[in-house]
Amino acid sequence: MQDRRAQRSDDRIQQNNADVRVGMAQLHESQSQEARDERNEQRRLERREMRRFVVNRRREIDQQRQQVLRAFTSDAFLRLASQYEPEVEYYAHFKVVIGTLDKE
Repeated sequence: MQDRRAQRSDDRIQQNNADVRVGMAQLHESQSQEARDERNEQRRLERREMRRFVVNRRREIDQQRQQVLRAFTSDAFLRLASQYEPEVEYYAHFKVVIGTLDKE
């Protein structure tokens, strides 16, 4: 199908576009304004629902990604705690908090 479209001449493409425009104009003339308004409202509702679905799905995926990242980070720190290397500057990491050693 795409090969046939690519092989069409510009004149043929323009003629097809004109035919589609005429067909749509005839369709609009045959429908009442109320029917068009109802169809447009239905399409708006469908788009709104689709956007809501997409946003919710993206939110779920992002939450799952954050949970995995948090679990990975936590596991990484547990491994680091049991394998201390003096050459590494752990205190420089933004998640490491070093408290005081004072016992009162």
